[in-house]
Formats: sequence, C-alpha cells, structure tokens
Amino acid sequence: MKFGTFFLFLFLFISISSCELPLKEKQAIDTLLQIYGLNLINGDYCGSPQYFVCNFENTTITEISLSGNEINKTIFPDGVIGNFSFINKVKLSNSNISNAFFSELQTTRNFQFDNCFIPKFPTFLPYVQVLYMNDVFFNGNINYSSFSAIGNFTLIYSSGDLMTDYQLIDDSPLYFVISNIKIVLNNIIDFQYSLQKIEIYLGKYFNNSDSFRNMSFTGGPIFISDLYYNKPIEITNLIGQSVILNFANVQFSLPDNSYMDFTFHLVSSLIFTNCSGLTNSNGDLMIKIGSVKTLTITNSKLKKIPPFSFYKTLSSLDISKNNIIGQIPELYEPMNASQIIGINLSGNKISGELNQNHCYHNLNISNNQLTGKLPMCFICQLNDPLLRYRINGNNFENYISNSENNFPICSGISFIGDALIEVGTTNSFINGTNLGWESIYYSIPGQILSDPLGLFFSVEIPNKVLRISDPKKLFPIDKAIVNFAIPNINVTMHFKYSEPKVYAITVYPYYNLGYLFLINGASFPSQNSTSSRVSVKFDNFDCEPTIVAGIVIECIVYKSQLAEKIYTVSITNEQTRKTGFSKYKFERVYPFVYAYSSPTKIGGVVTFFGSYGSVFTNATIKIGKGTCEIININSTVITCNLAGANSIGPSPANVSITINQVNWFVNDYFIYNEDNICPGTPECSGNGICFSGYCACSNGYSGIKCDKIFTGDIEVKKNDTLTEMIKNGYSFGFSIRDIREIDFDGKTVRQHNFTSWTLTPDSTIMKWTYVNKFENSIISYTVEQITGAPKNYTFAGEQFTLQPGSLKLSANISNWEYLGSLNTLQLQIHSSVKAQQENECEQKSEIQSNGNGVSLNYITIQKDKNVFSGRFIDKVVSDGRPTFSKVSISEQTEDSITVSISLPYCKECLIDPDFSVMINPNPIFNPCDNDQPSNLKWIIPVSVILGLLGLFAIFVIVFFLARDRIYISKKGGIILLKKQKKTST
Repeated sequence: MKFGTFFLFLFLFISISSCELPLKEKQAIDTLLQIYGLNLINGDYCGSPQYFVCNFENTTITEISLSGNEINKTIFPDGVIGNFSFINKVKLSNSNISNAFFSELQTTRNFQFDNCFIPKFPTFLPYVQVLYMNDVFFNGNINYSSFSAIGNFTLIYSSGDLMTDYQLIDDSPLYFVISNIKIVLNNIIDFQYSLQKIEIYLGKYFNNSDSFRNMSFTGGPIFISDLYYNKPIEITNLIGQSVILNFANVQFSLPDNSYMDFTFHLVSSLIFTNCSGLTNSNGDLMIKIGSVKTLTITNSKLKKIPPFSFYKTLSSLDISKNNIIGQIPELYEPMNASQIIGINLSGNKISGELNQNHCYHNLNISNNQLTGKLPMCFICQLNDPLLRYRINGNNFENYISNSENNFPICSGISFIGDALIEVGTTNSFINGTNLGWESIYYSIPGQILSDPLGLFFSVEIPNKVLRISDPKKLFPIDKAIVNFAIPNINVTMHFKYSEPKVYAITVYPYYNLGYLFLINGASFPSQNSTSSRVSVKFDNFDCEPTIVAGIVIECIVYKSQLAEKIYTVSITNEQTRKTGFSKYKFERVYPFVYAYSSPTKIGGVVTFFGSYGSVFTNATIKIGKGTCEIININSTVITCNLAGANSIGPSPANVSITINQVNWFVNDYFIYNEDNICPGTPECSGNGICFSGYCACSNGYSGIKCDKIFTGDIEVKKNDTLTEMIKNGYSFGFSIRDIREIDFDGKTVRQHNFTSWTLTPDSTIMKWTYVNKFENSIISYTVEQITGAPKNYTFAGEQFTLQPGSLKLSANISNWEYLGSLNTLQLQIHSSVKAQQENECEQKSEIQSNGNGVSLNYITIQKDKNVFSGRFIDKVVSDGRPTFSKVSISEQTEDSITVSISLPYCKECLIDPDFSVMINPNPIFNPCDNDQPSNLKWIIPVSVILGLLGLFAIFVIVFFLARDRIYISKKGGIILLKKQKKTST
C-alpha cells in the first residue's frame, strides 16, 4: 500500500512537472514583464491570458499581447521573442521593434502592430497569414516579396503625418495571392494581384505622375480612395477584371477631350462616390464603360444625364444625389428580361413627365421636379410604401407627395390573350398590363396568389410579362383566378397547352438492333406518365419510348439500316392531345471507318480513322482471319498491331470492328502497303525518275514506262455529257456514267445515272466544270487542259507531272446520304474510242488487262495501229485522308471500257484522272497500211490515274477528283495502265 501511494504521488509529480512551461519561456516572460512594467496574477505564467496565452496543456506560449508607453514607445528587447518556440500570434502596441525581431520568429502566423516603430519593413515573412499594421512608422520601401504569401494584410494610418515616403517596389514576378488587403500607398506602379478584396488609400506622398501606370488586377472588389493626397490624379491604364471597381473621394484629372476608358476591362460594377473630374467643361460624362453592367456615380457633381448609349448597355444606372438638370430620359420597351434597366435618378433636379415605357423598368425618380400625371402602372401600385418612396418628392397632378391614402382608382389589371403552357417545362409566360414590378421591389411578400393554389407567379418584365413557375401543376385545368395583393384585384387567367416541341436530338447505336434517340424539348407528358401516353415517329418508323420525363424522351427505332436523310419527327402527347412536328437530319452513327493506313506485309501498326463514340467497352478488331491487337483508342482514331500477311488470308481482307457490343464491318477493304517499283528496263526506260512506283517522265516522253514519245497537238470537244480528244482520225471520249450504292452483300441498292450534266466553262483558262445534283448530294468534276509548260501535281502524297496537251479531271462526291450504315459507293467511269470516218481496213479491238490479284494494274485496247493505255492508283481521299480503293473493270465491249472505282464511306470523296496523246516508236503491223514512211506510229494512250486528291470544295460546287492519262493517235487504240507492284511468287 505504501509502495502504491508512493508511485501515485511520483506519477502526479511527473505529470504536473511535464505540464509546466519550459524554463527559457519563463525567463523570457519575466524579462518582458519587467520591461513593460507588468505583473503576473498569483505568479502563474499561464494565469494572465491578457498578456500571455498558453496552450491547453500549459506547456508552451501560443500568443503574446503587450502594450508599451504611448508617448515614449517601449523598446522590445532583442533575443527574447525567439525563446517562444510555438508562438502563433504576436500583438504589440506602443513599441519599438528591431528587425531582428522578425528573424527570430520564422513560423509565426499572425502579427498585429499598433503605434509601433520598425527600422525597416520586414523582408521575409514566409509563414505569416495575417499582418496588421496601424500607425506603424518605418524607413525605406515595401517590397512585393515581403508579403506576397500573406492571406490578410493591413497597413493604415490615422494621420498622414505618421507615414513616411515609402514606395512599393516590384522585386517579384509573381502576382499577389492575398485574400484581403487594406493599404495606404504612395504609388501604384505595376501593381499585380489576384485576391478576394482590396482597399487602396492614397498616401500623403502619392506620386501622381507615375502611379496607375500598369495596375493589373484579377479577383474581387477593389476600393480606391483618396485619404491623404487630396490632389487631382490621372488614371491612364487600368488592366484586368474584377467584380466591383469602387472609387471614393478621388479628384480625377483628364486631359482635354480624353476619357477614362474601361472598354477593355472585365469589370461588372463601376462605382464613383464623392468624386470630381468625371466630366469635361461642358458637363459631359467622360467615361467609356465597355462591358460594365452596373454604373454608380453619386455625390459627384454631375450636371447632365448620360447619353442614351448608357441605357442600352447597362442593367443598372445610379446617378443619384448629383446636380443634374434636364428632362427625364426616354426609355425603350424591353423585349426580354435582360433589357430591363434599374435607374436611380433620385436627388437631382430632373423635370418632365413619365410615360408608359417608364413602367417597364425599375425606376427611382424621388426628389426631383417631375410634373404631369403618373401613368396607371404607378397608380395601381400606390398602396405599396416602397413604390411611393421611389416617386415622392415630385409635383404630379394625380398624386400628392408623401400621401398615404386617398389614391386615384386603379383602372384594373388585365392579361393579353391566353397563357401558353408548355407542360413539363420550368416556366411559362403571359403578357398583361399594370402587372406591377419585380417582387424584390415590393414591401408586401406573396403579392400574387392564385386559385387553384400551388401556382407561383413573379413579374418577368415590369407591368408587361408575368412568369408562371412550374406550370406542369396546371394540367388539366384551363383557367385560374389570380389575386394581386396590390391593388387587391382578382383577374382570370386562361391557359392553352402547347404542342410538343423539339430543341435537340442526340442519337446512339442500340447494339446492332437499331438506334436510341434522346430528345430534349417541351410539352412532353409529365415525369410520372407512362410511355403509352406519348408516341414518337421518324417518318413512318415508330420510336418506342423507354423514358418520358417532362422535357426528355428516350426512344428506340428498331431498324439496323436507317437511311441518312432529313426525317420528319412527330411527337404526340396523349395527355394534351397535341402533336408537334420537327425536322431532323440523321447521319451515320459510330462506329465506322472512313480511312486507314497500313504496314507492309511483314506486319506492324494499323491506324483506322473514323468515329467510335466515347465508351470503348470490349473493343475488338478483326482483319480477315487475324486479330489486330488494339494499342490505343479514342473517339476518332484506333491504332492496333497486326501480324504479317499470312495471318489474315487473301487480300483485300474484310474488316470488322466491335465497340460496346455494336459491330461495323466492310468487305474487301484492307490490303498491306506494298513496296512499289517502276516498270521498264532500266526503270522508266531511262526516260524518267521513279516515285513510289510511278514514273515521272522527262519532257517529251510519256506512258507507263516513259517509252512513248509525247505529242500535245490534240483537238478537244465537249458537250453536257462527254469530253472528247481527237487525233489522227480517232476520237477518245470519257465521262462519269453512274454512281452506285452497294450494301454489305455487294448488291446495288441504289443507282444514279448521269444522263445530263450542267456544263460551266471558265472563260479565263482552259477549264470547264460538270455539275450534277442527286437529292442532297452534289457530284461534280472539272476538266483542265494543260497548255504551255509541264505542270506538277500532288495526289494522295504522290507527285507527278502533266505534259502540255494533257487533260486533267478532278472529281468530287459530296454529302451522299447513304441508305444503310454499312453501305459504300462505286463510281463508274466510261471510256470509248471510235473512228471519225469508216475504214474498211479497220481491225477489231484487242483488249488486255494485267493486275496483281488485288486491284487492276493496267489495261490496253489496241485498235489498228493505235493503242490507248490507262494506269490506276488504288487510292482515294476519304474525308481528307488517303485510303485504299479497289479498281476493276465492270464492263467492256469491243470499243469501250467501264472502270469501277470502290469508295469507302465518306462525306466527301475525291478522285483525279488525266489524259494525253503519245507516239508509239514500235508500230504494230497492219496489212492495209501500204504507206509507212517510217517506224513511228501515232498512239493515243488514255491514262486514267485514279485516286483521291484531298478534300477541297469550290464554294457551292464540290469537285470529284480523278487522274487519268489518255493518249490519242491517228491510228487508234486505248491503253489504260496502272503502276506495277512487287508480287510474291
């Protein structure tokens, strides 16, 4: 028992001992008590919280508050304050403080100084959150960096005689990050800050010539007041944005005919109180307000009402308590609530009469010299004391100022027409007369009531438009009694219900079954309605509702291949028995691909360009028999890694992409990027340079191998369907015959034949354009004759040169509306040859073709001694990107060839052929040709280089680009050629 008592006392002793202040803090307190002439209460260091505040455990001092001699300031000793290791707040009055004081307290959060002396403004206060200085004398200047991290900073003086000529020095590129600042300044140069609130007072030594030069501000209200300077100042460049910019007691000085320009400021409210110098010698207000919405100029000796432009841009204008003389301004009738102006003209000498347009704004015209009769809108509201306060102090004929009864009789309140109710919306509106002002200006709450109860009314435009909140509560009633508490009048309001309206439609794929439409609008059945109370149709297709929620309908069209076109959307609200109609243009919905880039046959990265939505759940890509492992996917691009050619099977391969359980696929679409070589031995017959498998021939040569001698003296004829090149008694004609839409099974589901074109010649160059419109799609092509010198072109990343005498065709298909989301296009280009005169020795045509098993390489037609050749580039430009395009012969006769070009899904597709004439140095023997002076024979090769040239449109006419080369000889023949490619064994 004795041992237990001993240990108990030992524990208490240790506990009590551990809760005492450290010895160094006690000694520091003793020193400060002696210097400041203070005594502890009962000798308890933590028992005098008016001087020293301890923490909860009494183990350290957290706050010090000391006041010295007001006349002869007490000297705060050095080397003392640093003994308080955990002090958070120091409050000193009537004290002299050395700069060593601040270096000893690196972690203190709160300093408050009143009537103190500091040799220099502290230069480093890294942890200070609050710095309060009242009547603090210091030498030198203030640096930005001294308080750039302070949350709240105050530097004020009760008299200008107590401050020195300190300046604000910019020694930091950082903006202020202060929450609140209140400071007396002698200059404002390059003052930059971002804060919640700032108050700036002009000091005794304010430097007007340099100040406000580049003041930049971002944040909350700014208050600038002249406290001790009392001389005119000039503001030349205030930059920034703030909620409120407030000037008080400032004498402004403006050069002649200059303005205080706030045009480039993002200030919402501009206030001038008891300021001068805002007008010129004629009394005109010299301020440009820019985007300011609220302008207040009070007690500032204005003599004129600002010009009408102020009323057009401001939402509130207060020019009360000035010395304005003149007629009350004319106001416009507002068409919506944003045009309402709050105008305070009180306390001036304004005369004139009020009119009806003054009823539509929030007007305070008290204590002026207005006469005439109050309009009825004011008469009907005279029972409201607040309204009377806003018109008292004038000389109206039908109202005695400051009267409280015996008012003129209100003629009544009326509604104009019926309230058009959009069921399911938040608000509806009705026009009327004498409806009163906004509720915030009434002194009686709940001034507009209704029977049946539950409706809430408010004034949208004073005395003109009433807002009906939450009108869905009205259905199915057709009228209500509305009571206006002021002037206690009941008015019957009639309702009619609007037909459903559509504001926006968003579409999503619904698996592979159809499409889900999200329709936003108004006057749909209420949220508690079942789907059977609304019906939705896209033309004749039913859209089955799944959600009906007042302003939203979600429904599904169960049709997997929905045609791209403009649909008539009809929505019937079975509650109101109203049907609304709107137009909606449906376009293909993700996922789909319009172009891709591929690796070589060894495999690598494939990039698919298209549309893939925003949710990429379980995304997979199949190419032929293989899988392309996805590397990255976003809404417009997919990259994936594909193995070599053996992994996918025959080319071109099918492609299938599945995203979020929705599948897209296309047949015969993917090929590897093959290494191309040029024909000829040596390449290009030594008469040209090889570019990506295409021979760029030297001047004077042409053909697939640059083995033909070029001639450009051809005759060109054209009509509204055909362009012809004539040479040596033979004519080669070319035209775009038709366009076909092909479904995923390869069947033609739609075909448009080009029986006639609109031909538009260009008078300035050898160029003409054919245009044909099919439904909402425009198909056009332009033919240009190359003259003078060779001309360089770039197509799908490949360069080539056309010789003079060539014809270049540039064609465009734009805005084709597809019948199904998996459909593609085929374009048919027809070429034919005929003799200008009958020839009994004319041989039959011999047609040959060659390819690599994927796409047509070239074809030839031999006619007598004339050979027409054509070459094809298996690329098109789909929506701005080159991609594979299969070229094949779809039809041929003895004297004609029709080439089919497969186009992927695109909103704009371009191809680009060109045509020219050459001489064949190796003639073909013709037994009927008995006169052969030389081995040179005329050849007309027709070179149809087909591929995409890049997206371009010429204003309204969009061009369908294609490049073919055609060569016409007097001895006939057509050759269509394509670049050679390496083929595997």
